Amino acid sequence: MENNLPVLTKDNLPDLIKSVSHNIIPKELRSYVLPALEEFKNEMAEEIGIKNYDLIDKGELPSRLNGNVGGSMTQKMVLFAEAVLAWNYKKKLAIGNEQAQAGKMISDEF
Repeated sequence: MENNLPVLTKDNLPDLIKSVSHNIIPKELRSYVLPALEEFKNEMAEEIGIKNYDLIDKGELPSRLNGNVGGSMTQKMVLFAEAVLAWNYKKKLAIGNEQAQAGKMISDEF
């Protein structure tokens, strides 16, 4: 069976990110995505006790350590996404309640 999945390399990853983020991230912020992810990765490595992660040859690290960095990043991003979803949902409910109250006040006048 032939694998038709693209091979990810550091050279084609930015194009992949651009295609995925095209409609999600505003154009004026797109150039900040990769540097922000690099900084975030280094912060997560520091949190789990790996100093100077940006200077280390990742090929020399055990896969478990590199996996811990990626896992920590994923965990934090999911928590962030949950917070954003909850905030947006709360805002949506508040707007719905305001509209319902406005509709009730209008119907009370008639």
